[in-house]
Amino acid sequence: MIAPVTRPPAIARLASAPARLVSAPARLVLTPARVVLALALVAPASAVAAKPAKATPAEPRPDPTEPSPTEPIGKAQSEPEAAEASPRGGSGRGRRGLSWSRADDPVPERRFLLGVEGVVIQAPPLRPEVVRFDRRFLGRSVSLGGLGLLGRLRLHPRIAVETTVRSGSVRYAGREDESSAVVSQDQVMADLGVLLYVARGDMAQLAFDAGLGGMGTRVVYELDRDGSQRFGSGLVRVGADAEFVFERVAFVVSVRSYGVFTDRDRVSNDGELLEGKALQAPIAGLQTYFVATAGVGYRF
Repeated sequence: MIAPVTRPPAIARLASAPARLVSAPARLVLTPARVVLALALVAPASAVAAKPAKATPAEPRPDPTEPSPTEPIGKAQSEPEAAEASPRGGSGRGRRGLSWSRADDPVPERRFLLGVEGVVIQAPPLRPEVVRFDRRFLGRSVSLGGLGLLGRLRLHPRIAVETTVRSGSVRYAGREDESSAVVSQDQVMADLGVLLYVARGDMAQLAFDAGLGGMGTRVVYELDRDGSQRFGSGLVRVGADAEFVFERVAFVVSVRSYGVFTDRDRVSNDGELLEGKALQAPIAGLQTYFVATAGVGYRF
């Protein structure tokens, strides 16, 4: 039988100390050094947790006016050049046919037009007092043919001024047994007007016009004796014009209606046939002429 070993009281207290440390609840003593150490350990973790996520920048929306990266470079360069060639969305030289003109359109570079034209005048027939016309062979109107000169100056994209000088002639011949009897009518009209262009294109332009002027008429009687009458008239006109432009050359067509005012008493009677006679002008005091012209002009 083994006898129990006895330990001194000091050794017994040391041996029982670990058991007390294990079994006894741990006690934490806060000192300034421990507080600083704890804050140093906790601060980095809280900074990482509170740090916001890095924002990703949103991709910019593509500009519809800019060419796509996939489009060819030549196309992207041609579109700005086309926009510069046609300001304010206008099509410039690319416009064909007729279109309504705008007030901000530029004035054409060649603003002056000078041309010649053929003239056809539809007018009432003469009513002379010294000779009688057979109404069975004479209609309600006669046609006078001639030539004319015109000049136009463009002051504005839609406004131009025009001056014209036109002539017309007709002959009234006698019947077969009176072939020597001839009455001739010659007249020259000059006027000044304004044109309003309502539609313009690269090759065609349409305008309405109005103007004032005067006309001189000479009637010659070639009967057994000769005689002549001269008188003047006033003109008021309205009409429509069309221009077909080819670089420096333009073809001009116009259709106009003239109101003719004549003082029948203000007439000059000359010749042996009319000597000593107080005759009136052989036309009505108020008449309407219909004039159609077609010509060609040069643009300056």
